[in-house]
Amino acid sequence: MKRIILSLLLVLVGYCARAQSDYLITTKADTIHGEVRILTYDQLDRAQISNNGKKETYTALQILMLNKDNEVYKPVKNYNTINFMKVIKAGYLTLYGFRLPNQSTYDGRFLAKLDGSFMEMPNLSFKKMMAGFLADCSELSEKIKKGEIGKRDIEEIVEQYNLCLSKEKPVVVQESVAPAESQSNTSQLEAIQSLINKVNDQDFSSRKDALDILRDMESKVNRNENIANYLIEGLQSLLKDQPSLSEDLEKLVTSFKK
Repeated sequence: MKRIILSLLLVLVGYCARAQSDYLITTKADTIHGEVRILTYDQLDRAQISNNGKKETYTALQILMLNKDNEVYKPVKNYNTINFMKVIKAGYLTLYGFRLPNQSTYDGRFLAKLDGSFMEMPNLSFKKMMAGFLADCSELSEKIKKGEIGKRDIEEIVEQYNLCLSKEKPVVVQESVAPAESQSNTSQLEAIQSLINKVNDQDFSSRKDALDILRDMESKVNRNENIANYLIEGLQSLLKDQPSLSEDLEKLVTSFKK
């Protein structure tokens, strides 16, 4: 009996230690410690953090990164979705692990460059697609084409590519929509609020995700921050099947492009 109790205590201590090491960093640069749970959704993941019985939930748009069980996860845009992916090897080109459909482990592999280009690691036509994706490092691209380095060596491929780029090419950060000028902030905020009110009156599956993006946009405009293209594209995707909102959506999108 004593051994059983001791084993349970050791498990509990280990669990608490892991929970205490978990944390997330928000887009407002706040670091929050607690037990982290990643909640997977079709288009916009969320993270729940618990501390002393208090639970808070953040969308992937509100988080810069999170640490769970000593693994780093970041929100990654993949077409019309933003999911938390596990960082496997970081650099100009970062290798991520993601959840495959109906799985809880991060066995999928996703590649993203700082210039905004990305690709899920292909199973078919690996040589052709990977060589093309990494064509700006000709030596590595040729090695992939010849089969000298392959899918099993993906981490080494990422490492060699980043080393190649550090010697040959400066880092180019993905462009964002230009910051709103102070004189246009009011019209943008009015357009956002109008759309929020109309989205609230609708009933559709992606309603909550759309509201999350709109509120994130609102806070960024209030702080005179850039509105990234992926936010606009994400909102357009979420509202594409809502014709009654198309006029207000177009008005908002146009205001960011002025």
